[in-house]
Amino acid sequence: MVKSKEVKLKQNPFTAYRDPITGKWIVVLPTQQQTPVVA
Repeated sequence: MVKSKEVKLKQNPFTAYRDPITGKWIVVLPTQQQTPVVA
């Protein structure tokens, strides 16, 4: 029998946003000093 462990996942450190001009997705790793802006 397989026992399952409850493993907590780490929060994703990357922020993804879409460039409205090109339509491409951009993924950035914000530094500790920056706070991501949610629009």
